Amino acid sequence: MTIRDLQEMPWIGEDPVLDLANTVVVGAGPGRGDIDFFTDRELTRRWRARAADRRLAALPLEELERLRGLVRDALDSTAGRNPLTDRQRTRLNELASSAPIVLQMTAEGLLGQQEQGGDAAAVVARETLVLAAGPNRQRVRRCHAPSCGMFFLARRRDQAWCSLGCGNRARSTRRQPQETRP
Repeated sequence: MTIRDLQEMPWIGEDPVLDLANTVVVGAGPGRGDIDFFTDRELTRRWRARAADRRLAALPLEELERLRGLVRDALDSTAGRNPLTDRQRTRLNELASSAPIVLQMTAEGLLGQQEQGGDAAAVVARETLVLAAGPNRQRVRRCHAPSCGMFFLARRRDQAWCSLGCGNRARSTRRQPQETRP
């Protein structure tokens, strides 16, 4: 992960659940610690400007942190091919219950859905349940490249990294002799 990537956040802006979960970059900070966007005022500001869901981006920081913990735990379980814990499932179900959707037929005869209330946390909880238990749950992965740890939806069955850059970095690290690694 480069400083430029951190500033531009190219992985933010497509999916509210992944936007929230990927506000932590694993092993990329000074001394190889994690970088948490919500502990840095400028990274928080940039994330809020780029996030896909404006209502989510506007939540108070404390609420974002609590919700992120729940979402990351659920995605960790899903990426590890483990069921959600009773606690995770119960909390997500509680939050999601206030984000109802209504199915409607469009003028073209296609099925559409429309939000009927609910706050940003409820919508993110519902979409986390969709990722964790829906038809795409087998596609939820966690990138294991050095300095990453991002969650992503795999486009191929054998996809191991979230981006080409992470794949290149992982292969490069694998080729380095052990004694030259930091």
